[in-house]
Amino acid sequence: MRMMVGVGLLACALAACAGEPWSAVISPDNSLRFHFAREGRQVFTAGVAGWGPRWAWVGISAKDKATGDELVTSAPFVVNKANGDVITVKCQAKKSGERAVAFRYDLSAAKDVPITFLIVSISAGREFNGSKVTLKLADGAEDAVTLPFGRYAKPATAKAVFGFKDAGDVAVAFDPPCELGFDGDMRVVLAKEVFRQGTRAVTMTVTFPAEVAFRARQEDLDELVKPLADATWFPFAPTNDTGPSVIGVEPWLERPAGKRGGVRMARDRFELEDGTPIKFWGTNLSYALSAPPKPEAEFTAARFAKYGVNCVRMHKFSGKKGWEGIGDPNDATKMDPEGLERLDYFSAELKKRGVYFAWSHTFGFHVRPGNADRLAAYDEIMRNLKGNTYAFINIAEDVQDLMIEMVVNLLKHKNPYTGLTYAEEPALAYIELHNEDDIFFYTNTRAVEACPTYKKLLMARWADWLKAKYGSQEGLKAAWGEALAAGESLEKKNLALEGNPWFFGADHLPGQKGGRRQRLLDNAAFFHDVQNKFYSRFVKAIRDAGYKGPLCGSPWQAPAMVPHYYNLRSDWLVGFIDRHNYFGGGLTDTMLKRPGSGYFSSGLQQVADRPFGLSEWIHVYPSLYSAEGPAIIATYGMGLQGWDASFEFQSRSGRDGFAGIVGKFPWGVWEADVPTQLGQYPALARMVLRGDVKEGEVISVRRVSLPELAEGNFAFADKVVQQGDIKSFTGSVPMEALAAGRVVVEFTDKPQPPTFPDMKKHLKGDTAIASTTGQLLWDFADRGFFTVDTPGTKAVVGFAQGREFTLGNVKLKMDCPYASVFVTALDKDATLATAKSALISAVARNANTGFKVFALDGRVIENGAEPVLLEPVKATIAISGRPIVAVNVLDHDGRRTNRTIPVQDGQFALDTGRDKALYYEIAFQ
Repeated sequence: MRMMVGVGLLACALAACAGEPWSAVISPDNSLRFHFAREGRQVFTAGVAGWGPRWAWVGISAKDKATGDELVTSAPFVVNKANGDVITVKCQAKKSGERAVAFRYDLSAAKDVPITFLIVSISAGREFNGSKVTLKLADGAEDAVTLPFGRYAKPATAKAVFGFKDAGDVAVAFDPPCELGFDGDMRVVLAKEVFRQGTRAVTMTVTFPAEVAFRARQEDLDELVKPLADATWFPFAPTNDTGPSVIGVEPWLERPAGKRGGVRMARDRFELEDGTPIKFWGTNLSYALSAPPKPEAEFTAARFAKYGVNCVRMHKFSGKKGWEGIGDPNDATKMDPEGLERLDYFSAELKKRGVYFAWSHTFGFHVRPGNADRLAAYDEIMRNLKGNTYAFINIAEDVQDLMIEMVVNLLKHKNPYTGLTYAEEPALAYIELHNEDDIFFYTNTRAVEACPTYKKLLMARWADWLKAKYGSQEGLKAAWGEALAAGESLEKKNLALEGNPWFFGADHLPGQKGGRRQRLLDNAAFFHDVQNKFYSRFVKAIRDAGYKGPLCGSPWQAPAMVPHYYNLRSDWLVGFIDRHNYFGGGLTDTMLKRPGSGYFSSGLQQVADRPFGLSEWIHVYPSLYSAEGPAIIATYGMGLQGWDASFEFQSRSGRDGFAGIVGKFPWGVWEADVPTQLGQYPALARMVLRGDVKEGEVISVRRVSLPELAEGNFAFADKVVQQGDIKSFTGSVPMEALAAGRVVVEFTDKPQPPTFPDMKKHLKGDTAIASTTGQLLWDFADRGFFTVDTPGTKAVVGFAQGREFTLGNVKLKMDCPYASVFVTALDKDATLATAKSALISAVARNANTGFKVFALDGRVIENGAEPVLLEPVKATIAISGRPIVAVNVLDHDGRRTNRTIPVQDGQFALDTGRDKALYYEIAFQ
């Protein structure tokens, strides 16, 4: 639940609810759901929901609005329409007193209808966690629960009183009393198991501590559903021209890519064969977009070069011919000839423009009919996995052989446009063994169980591994004790495997003792060996094919501690460390209010003697403060932490260049081709490629050895919180340390103590963390901001309205609520003290035209359409010691216009709304 959706929208909510201590507001898109707000801020919600038999979700909604003081609406709860399994739900809602609103739910059905539950779900915001809810049961007894709710049930209850912190007591009474279930929300049970033919009515009366307004008419909603952008926002209107411009980074990219030889891994960094260090600032192309038609290939290569993208991660392009990629439909070891020709041409175009490319060839390797005779149980794979060997490939050696052969075939293929095989190609920056997959992930359980033939083979390997470790059944029994089940034996090779790595991880393993613990530890160590054998065979085949560049295992993670460090060690044995992470999804989500949070926290997985990359990251749409993301990764990741590669997810190939809209649901929520992302690259790429932000001192080292992994004992603790692609990492070494200095993991031969950061040393005042380099300052007061002060680049990013910053000879005062403003030297080998000119990049939020949200909870009601609108940035900039000839307003393609802005005594006022601009050029005398 989102309680604030930005200053403007919150003001809208407050204005609409002015003079109303409490409001009961109908949901814009479902009349069976209500929002309850105090002085314009949402406190809790209530709505009808339910499940058919076996927890099959059943959607139910209505669109009616009140025409007067009462809402009357109804909707069918359709369990099985063909069988007539339908319950009609009628809702009547109105004020029943000055401080009360009553909801009467009438349920009816023409026959018995099997269900799991039909409920009213009551859910409160996270800010009320810790609040007590007192229950008065039907028998007169009292009980109590606390927010957030766990998973439990309560008998028939007459009343629940929510003691909301800072909002007062809200009583919810049920007539007749209803059973309650809890699972994150409170579930008022209207019906369960079987709804009998006939009718049932339940009245729920909500009583507030002060007067409540009932707002269920369309005109009530019109006051709360508003466009985000006001009249000051302006349209983003690039022509996507790739010709000469002020912002273009093309001259910085040495042509052709690989001119100094191929990329090599030199301990903790990448360098070219002649020893020149190199970092990759890039983006992703997915599926067949990695092999575009020739005109699109030429345009895309030129566009990437212009914006400073010096490497492209070609992602999951080996899928079947069509939108999925360029794979042969019949043979998984081959590519479709026409698609391969397009890949060849695009690779050559990128190389010509000075842009490297990397292979993330596979996400979910699919076996094909032509491979059937090479597999132990092709029919099982097709029947039970639909041919997709994601996760399964980690245990199936014959499937591994197919994917390895596919990559080797690609490496041996000669590109007719370069005259080189890909194994010889110096512009091939690195190869990823496979994408987002490892043996220590939850999907492994299903993979092990899906195909009985392969499960038997894996169990045989397991038995052989145990026999090699313990020597005999007696030795195994001595180690496992009661954990060795009756009938399990090395001879029969029937010892069960636990496929779910959660059981080896920090949430379960510490509570295990004796033989149970040892069995889990052995299981984890065996998986580590299985994964290492797969990876080592793969690496050998690639090297035997002649490729000498960097390799990485898989850019994924595992549950905390034992699984995580076994998996990280597997990747360390292969080559450099690469990870993926995402953030956001809510309108007001920001990483700035907690240093080191969001996808930046992935830096806690950096290993001391290996390069590190984040090859997928972005603020998930519709996060409005996404401009902070590229700025954080460029400054703190690629700079302070010394990361070596960044690839934002995701871009596109084609002639359209920037996206017409910012994002769309459900699949267009990762969009890098927008002003707040790629639009900032001309400034950020210069800063990264020039090395403006220096690497920090190492302030923390977590040391991990095989003996510690084998015993499951560590001298520190980590915590991983994950919701799908969105993850955060912290622990004994807090994520905040990433804002101060370098934080690394080191693999050792024997246990050694960790080094923890002394965060007090890095605090500046009570609310800011200074980097060890003295170049960066992250202030986490209120919603947060950070500053950059290097010879080549000065910047302020975040919520800094009214603050003035002195960054060397540049003073920058922020006159808008939120922005990302960078001032950087335009020349490659210059600083702001020596450059002929400087680039200003200034963006705040972007949104689609007509993008509307519900002010109370931040839900998107209308996604809007073209063109993309930009929120104005206002700031005052003063530069001392260097006379300014002019500040030129640039167009949205970064070309000079005939407009300038006034400069007096080295000071000028930036107003991107006035100038309809996001780029400016400062010309020095």
